[in-house]
Amino acid sequence: MNTTSFSLALSLTCACLIGSPNRLLSANLPPEPSAEYLVREDVNIITGLYTREYALGKDGVVDYKTARQIVISEYNEYWNTVVETLEFPLFYWHDADHDGQFEMWIDPKGHGCVCDIVPYTPYPE
Repeated sequence: MNTTSFSLALSLTCACLIGSPNRLLSANLPPEPSAEYLVREDVNIITGLYTREYALGKDGVVDYKTARQIVISEYNEYWNTVVETLEFPLFYWHDADHDGQFEMWIDPKGHGCVCDIVPYTPYPE
């Protein structure tokens, strides 16, 4: 491959990676916080989701949420619900400007890679 072709191919690849709106938007989503930021968690067998709510400012105001798919649900000897979930969240919510309006994100591949997490856009009715 000559230098001109290589340069053109490299330029197009960079333009695709940098110019993708979803890739730029996923850069605005912070990584999932650690347990020290956890405010609430909920196991909902009906929806099949285990949700966790976080306060990034450690002030008790929820501004980040995740939801993992439940794979197995059972009760322990004390009749408490015990679940096994997928390793990475399926859904993410983030309230970047703390106005109570969360942006929703989805990881359709479920690998936890930031490159796969995109804004969730529901189908129009």
